Amino acid sequence: RRVLFRSVVEMFFLFLMVVHNNPFETFLSAAPAAGQGLDPLLQNYYMAIHPPMLYLGFVGMTIPFAFGIAALATGQLDDSWFRAVRGWTMMAWLFLTVGLTLGALWAYEELGWGGYWGWDPVENAGLLPWFTGTAFLHSVMVQERRGMLKVWNISLIIITFFLTIFATFMTRSGVVQSVHAFGEDRALAWMFTAFMVLTLVVSFGLVIYRLPLLRSRNEFDSWISREASFLVNNWILLFSAFFIVFATLFPTLSEALRGERLTVAAPFFNKWMTPIGFALLFLTGVGPLLAWRKSTIANVRQQFTWPTATGLAAGIGSALLGIAFWPAGVCFGLCGFVAATIVQEFVRAASVRSRATGADMFTSLVGLFARSRRRYGGYVIHLGIVLVFIGFAGAGFSRELEVKLNAGQQVGVRPYTVRFDKLSVTDDGQKQMVTATMTVSRNGKELGEMYPARWFFRGHEGNPTTEVALRRTASDDVYLVLAGYAPGEQSATLAIHVNPLVNWIWMGVGIMLIGTFIALIPERTFAFATSKVPAGAVTGSLVLLLLVSGAAGLRAQHIESPNTVIVVPQSPLEKDLRSAIICMCGTCGRKRVGECTCPKADEMRAEIADRKSTRLNSSHVSESRMPSS
Repeated sequence: RRVLFRSVVEMFFLFLMVVHNNPFETFLSAAPAAGQGLDPLLQNYYMAIHPPMLYLGFVGMTIPFAFGIAALATGQLDDSWFRAVRGWTMMAWLFLTVGLTLGALWAYEELGWGGYWGWDPVENAGLLPWFTGTAFLHSVMVQERRGMLKVWNISLIIITFFLTIFATFMTRSGVVQSVHAFGEDRALAWMFTAFMVLTLVVSFGLVIYRLPLLRSRNEFDSWISREASFLVNNWILLFSAFFIVFATLFPTLSEALRGERLTVAAPFFNKWMTPIGFALLFLTGVGPLLAWRKSTIANVRQQFTWPTATGLAAGIGSALLGIAFWPAGVCFGLCGFVAATIVQEFVRAASVRSRATGADMFTSLVGLFARSRRRYGGYVIHLGIVLVFIGFAGAGFSRELEVKLNAGQQVGVRPYTVRFDKLSVTDDGQKQMVTATMTVSRNGKELGEMYPARWFFRGHEGNPTTEVALRRTASDDVYLVLAGYAPGEQSATLAIHVNPLVNWIWMGVGIMLIGTFIALIPERTFAFATSKVPAGAVTGSLVLLLLVSGAAGLRAQHIESPNTVIVVPQSPLEKDLRSAIICMCGTCGRKRVGECTCPKADEMRAEIADRKSTRLNSSHVSESRMPSS
């Protein structure tokens, strides 16, 4: 069934490409002697990778949708379907994250306006399924752990897929005005509209039909619980997606209803999305500190003490440094709170594991990933989000200046001084280049020369590209743009930007990618860290030795406490039974016996081993008693 539903989506897009917009269609006109080539603005390696990444993210969300609709159609709505789609959703989310980041990098380096996200309608379109996909990856843990939010999760899958189609519709139909959008195509708009309506009617019709099978096994015990924080997180993410949809389409709606196109610019989005982003950041730190089902006052006090103190210290430190309270100071305080939460979770868990296994702290820390890759990989992703928000906070105290300088003149933008040395015009046969030579100093110390330029490509002379001069550091970027020039006068108009902490955004996304890979890689990768080692063993030698062993496919014993040993399966039959039978402890979120580490799972594994041995021995005795031919 899932192949059927996936094929329906494929057939729709094949119809659009082959029948409506056939790329191989010929025209009765003379072929041009030479093409114009790729637009110079797109001749950038980030832009070469950005569209394929977004495409893979959009297409990847089709797989969870097909699984979910197939489960609704067949009525097989146990936990197996969302276990199957979790990895697909995470991969699609990974591609979306990479695609959006590459687009931001391209805008930052190529467009020359000093920023990386302008809330353009097509930029927003790529962001929509990212919000709902993120919501699903969080709420699916509640269904796995507590058997709750089944209707919510299948609805998120449907909405995420719908938003990928809607984003394509906005880009290709011409309903929004954007430098990235295609021309208006009313026929294509109606086809997309019909397909989107059909998708929603069929999908949510099946949800309503299967409501009796989607009842939750449990209910919320308390709003001071981890599952409640995940649900609030989901509400905010879903609200963010629909708020951006409404604001993006508002100019089109106002034109259709009132005949006047009202523009919604970046300041509007920044004003309203800033508090929404802070709420999401706060919940990123709150979720891990709350217990499942219900948190007691004593537990809340113990868990929140250090993160809250760290957050307050970060906020007060920002104020002492002269950073404005809103929004940068608040952002730094929340980043301190979330970072302390993550560090506290790692330190406490690694300490407990170190005492239980006798391993050193480093091996115990790696062992945490072996025990629960998704959980601790998620914490790494959250750490990356903290770095991204630190980069966002830097925009709160950025500095910029536009000034006209003659050769030899200089201007200061704290803490830098920029001197204009000369203006040169050169030609390499492909383009004409107007280049300004600038000398940059920091606090009186000369750092070197920078070369902002304007390039005029052959065939695109009316659309010159802005070649930004960038000097990157962890603390800030010096960003120079040649806004205007007069070669005969040897004068230039320069836009000078100092962007604090902007590179923390790209570093944060890199950490997020590492966390995603950790959550996706096979369990045996961390096998070396799950075995008990003698106290005082040399960590480096242990890692090297057991990584080699792991590469050979060896599996170590998983020791959860000094008295609990998980025996390695001795046969394929025992391994299959462990992966098929669900643990009956009732507290692990219905994990398989081979995955759970609770005492009940130990008993069930031992029982499987005993019964398998008994069965094999019985078969051996029966065969030995058979008369020979």
